[in-house]
Amino acid sequence: MKLIKKLCCVFLAVAVVMSLGITAFAENKYETSEGLTSVDGTRLTFKKFLIIGAGDNVPSCTFEYEIKAGTAISTSTSDNAVFQVDAGVDADQITITDTTFAPGETTYTSVQSGDIDVSRAASDRVTGLTADTGVEFETSKGEKYAVKTATVDFSNITFVEPGIYRYIITEKASATNAAAGIMHDNDVDRVLDVYVTDNNGTLVISGYVLHKNESDVTIGDTMGSDDVVATGDKLADKTDGFTNEYKSKDLVFKKEVSGNQASRDKYFEFTLNITGLTSGNVYTVSLADDSDANTTDGNADATSGSNNATIAANSGKTNVLTLTSDSNGQIEQKFYLQHGQSIAVRGLPINATYTLTENAEDYKSTASGVSGYDKATTGVIGTIAGNEKVVKTSYKNERQGVIPTGVISVVGPAVAVIMIAVVGLGIVLLGKRRKEERAE
Repeated sequence: MKLIKKLCCVFLAVAVVMSLGITAFAENKYETSEGLTSVDGTRLTFKKFLIIGAGDNVPSCTFEYEIKAGTAISTSTSDNAVFQVDAGVDADQITITDTTFAPGETTYTSVQSGDIDVSRAASDRVTGLTADTGVEFETSKGEKYAVKTATVDFSNITFVEPGIYRYIITEKASATNAAAGIMHDNDVDRVLDVYVTDNNGTLVISGYVLHKNESDVTIGDTMGSDDVVATGDKLADKTDGFTNEYKSKDLVFKKEVSGNQASRDKYFEFTLNITGLTSGNVYTVSLADDSDANTTDGNADATSGSNNATIAANSGKTNVLTLTSDSNGQIEQKFYLQHGQSIAVRGLPINATYTLTENAEDYKSTASGVSGYDKATTGVIGTIAGNEKVVKTSYKNERQGVIPTGVISVVGPAVAVIMIAVVGLGIVLLGKRRKEERAE
């Protein structure tokens, strides 16, 4: 009897163990293979678009992202119209590369084929936004855009069932970019659906769908397959990335002289200092009208001339056409202007501080003295400009001569005529008197 009890216990233990083993195998029907971490499709790229204004250069800037699991969608039990979506797994194991822009990037003046998100209007990004208050690519204003890609790496993720796995990709806020005038899209989230399929018993990632909003996945007649392939696609809110816009300001400075001793030919030396920039940024200097109504232009000589009024140190000097910030994010550059001339520097960030000084020589100098160019000669460009695109500043110099009085005077023509007439009359009268004296 004792032996029978012992055998029953053994059989019971074996049964429990076997039942556990069967359950374990049932939960892991799909064996993860090495191919799951190396097959094509375990990495995807999305685009980052940066819109810049007419006449501007692409600024140095970096964008970062984060990813987290999205919200699962259960199958509708009423009409079975919605495909089941699972919350993304192991989001902390997914990596996304940063996107970095630099001066010299290729830019486009019209939307290129396949570029989706950059063509969205500001009102589509959030209700009530306009092109002026939000991110929008406006070709009518001569705007351009550059594009880079970010890579999302799923190679460390293990999926255990076929299905749609939802993640949320968010563009991180950047105080540095915001201070420089780079406007982040109000729509900072993108929904990423990862389609995992059964490939003869092995799970593989077969497709990705990036869309603007969290929306249901309609089953349709093909049971969801139209949501994966590009042709016949039924998702109206598909997109391909994120868009930002660089809202810059321009700086124009002008020179005028006045007074009866002021030379309109004389070239004066100006020194422009700009701080608060990113290292290696390039800014265009305009010396003449480029026939583009969307750009800010100057009106100056490429090389300063030589004349009697100009000191030798200011003659034959070149006005540069570009400015490049140094390793400290600063610029110092000399320019040369004569009466009525101006120089424009385009595409400066709103947090940049500028200071303009001049060598007035023996002229009386008045900062911000030219009509219409009365903004301060120093300050933060975004603060000084306010809602305007351009900061217009100036120097007006006066050189007024005073006519001296003394023993030797400059005699005017009318006075000279009178004096000549008086002298002549005196000579005539003197001659007449002499004749009369002889006659006596």
